[in-house]
Amino acid sequence: MQLTKTDFIQYLNCSKSLWWLKHEPDTYPHGEFSVFLQKLTREGYEVERYVRQYFESEDSRDVDFQRVFETDDGLFARVDALERGPDGEVILYEIKSSTSVKTDASHNHIKDAGFQKICAGRAGQQIDRVYLVHLNGEYVRNGSVDPVALLTFSDVTEPVGNIAGETEVEIEAALDLLREIELDREGCSCLHKSRGNHCDTFSLFNPGIPTPSIYSLPRLSAKKRTDFIVNGIFDLHEIPDNYPLSANQKIVVQAAKANAPQINLDEIRDFLATLRFPLYFFDFETYASAVPFLDGTSPHKHFPVQYSLHILDEDGSLTHKEFLERDARLPDRLVEQMNADIGQVGSIVSWHASFEKTQNREMAKMFPDKSDFLIDLNERMVDLEDVFKAAYVDARFDGSTSIKKVLPIICPKLDYKDLYVQDGASAMVSWERMINTDDKEAAQIASALLSYCERDTFAMVEIYRFLNELTHDQS
Repeated sequence: MQLTKTDFIQYLNCSKSLWWLKHEPDTYPHGEFSVFLQKLTREGYEVERYVRQYFESEDSRDVDFQRVFETDDGLFARVDALERGPDGEVILYEIKSSTSVKTDASHNHIKDAGFQKICAGRAGQQIDRVYLVHLNGEYVRNGSVDPVALLTFSDVTEPVGNIAGETEVEIEAALDLLREIELDREGCSCLHKSRGNHCDTFSLFNPGIPTPSIYSLPRLSAKKRTDFIVNGIFDLHEIPDNYPLSANQKIVVQAAKANAPQINLDEIRDFLATLRFPLYFFDFETYASAVPFLDGTSPHKHFPVQYSLHILDEDGSLTHKEFLERDARLPDRLVEQMNADIGQVGSIVSWHASFEKTQNREMAKMFPDKSDFLIDLNERMVDLEDVFKAAYVDARFDGSTSIKKVLPIICPKLDYKDLYVQDGASAMVSWERMINTDDKEAAQIASALLSYCERDTFAMVEIYRFLNELTHDQS
């Protein structure tokens, strides 16, 4: 049974999950290979194409791409690039589409490169040096992509060597695990991790975990999580009332135990009192790519391609405005239309406003003549999400204040299920497809993008109305 680099990283994250994948693939919860994951895969190949251009521009370089190494005990490595120097030195290159060398548990590039080096070595190929090739985050495209300026070569020979012994032991343990016919299916190591780091098979190994659970508590430390697990506490109802939790954690537990939202009407009223009419409910959709495809853009740097704007006047009248860029270009026309659609007075209401503010700051740099307008928007911007961090907490949000989690609880008749585009990642991929397809399909995609972005801002309007009615009913 083969052990690849991807398998090895999965083993390090959750060994039992890898066993299930290899031994019972038909019942493994693979999940959907989403259009966004497909985009990431394509971008990885695109980065590799520029690495090839980099090496091929120098005739003296002797480089093989996608060289395969296999061992009798099951190791398999397809090396991105392997160079033999004029002095016989062999260099292994691991290519990444990120803008840095990552060493977190989910994306440990040093472990990746270490596995490849060990596999090549066991297959009889000595490796003298190891490099991580990644993108230069400071690169700004100007004309044709310049591979020399785009790529960064980081020598990781020393860090790979420092963990070589540890990696060898882990590889042997992974191979031993794959040889096991049966597996203890009672729990997995992910019990001790935050929910964002749970394996795909978490619910299979831990079927008794309720929703919500201790994993729904915001910013729960590893120490407290371990304390709960050791004492068999997973249900929020079982947490002792005197257990030392943060204020934000306590209120989630209180909401669960009361089976009702915990509402601070004074805080909500204070928030609403800061708003000035007309209210501009505003949302961007953006695009980003590993290799920048427009002049003036950088690797993975977002820039807005559309916005939705619902305008609520004090008399209750509601109007909607929108913009969608249908060409591959920087958001100059978008900013012009924003300037026409948004008045000089009134609060800009967003959700997770730090994202919109970041885009406005970046566009202020792109278009200095519009910087005063964009900076003024940020000064007038308020974050509707803030209300749901402490002033209105419902355990049914399951530890999240994402609008996709809050909306179905607050406004159950309004959701995204009827839309073709249902999230920001899909919107990004759809916009890319729209600008690269024929007119008929482009028109259909444009309609779907506009509907999605409009739903985001209308959702904010309805949530605002809910809060407004709530405070008036209780006055």
